[in-house]
Amino acid sequence: MSARRILTACAMLALAALPALPAAAQEWRGWNIHAADYPNGQAMDAFTRMVGERSNNRIRMRTFHSAQLGQQDEAIQQMRLGTIDFGNFNLSPFNNLAASTNVVTLPFLFRDVGHMQRAIDGVAGEAIARELEAIGIIALAWYDAGARSLYTTRPVRTPADLRGMKIRVQTSDLWIDLMRGLGANPTPLPFGEVFTSLQSGVIDGAENNWPSYESTRHFEVARFFTTTEHSNVPEVLAVSRQRWQRMNEAERNMMREAARESAALQRRLWAEREMVSRQRVVAAGVTVIEINDRSPWAALMEPVYAKYAATPALAGLVRSIREMR
Repeated sequence: MSARRILTACAMLALAALPALPAAAQEWRGWNIHAADYPNGQAMDAFTRMVGERSNNRIRMRTFHSAQLGQQDEAIQQMRLGTIDFGNFNLSPFNNLAASTNVVTLPFLFRDVGHMQRAIDGVAGEAIARELEAIGIIALAWYDAGARSLYTTRPVRTPADLRGMKIRVQTSDLWIDLMRGLGANPTPLPFGEVFTSLQSGVIDGAENNWPSYESTRHFEVARFFTTTEHSNVPEVLAVSRQRWQRMNEAERNMMREAARESAALQRRLWAEREMVSRQRVVAAGVTVIEINDRSPWAALMEPVYAKYAATPALAGLVRSIREMR
């Protein structure tokens, strides 16, 4: 063997003996519409800490809370393009992108929170995850978002009271049809515009859960809360498919486990926050109108079910959820 070959072989052996250098750290940007101290914000921060620790800080995730990276529809598009790496989204804005998300958005579908959680952790979540992946989003875990009810600038006790009222809804055909079915004039608006729109009279009301109503201070301009509990749409903690495809199986499993642990935390914090938020707005003088019999409201939703659960697959998913015990 020549001297040059001997030197080359020695150099290669020396390089092989060196410890492997860690892969370059990945900087991930995350989106959240809520404030950092909201249950979702706290759970997302726990998720990013766990991923950082379990990846030896190779995956460094930072959540931009309070919609710093844009409103929800914009953030979903950025996620699909890969310019946002992870986020926590309500499923309603996906209604026009993934048909199965319409099912869990259907009004008066779930009997209670436990029923919703069993469905989204099982058959409903599996169906939705498949469709979200097809549009570039990987579902990791499911957060609670509470039962949604109406809040308005004047009392609403029956569907008849909604006639002619302009009610803010999310950007979704289903939500537009839902509110129209109740007799209201649905008005799609970004969430960040609701307070000023209520204040100026552009809208007469909106619909959301107790923590959102309280934390945004919407109760200051819409003083009547009607417990229709017409919808209990879960939320998804997800990552961009572009990021996911660059991860190995061990990293994916680690991230899914961290996401599930963050979901357990979020659900516990959510239940606590709902009680506190209701107490706060009642103490501030809000009039709570309790709806004990929701059957007159639910009866108006038959056309919504006929339209949005029309295929055999979607009708079968509705049936599976209703039969759950």
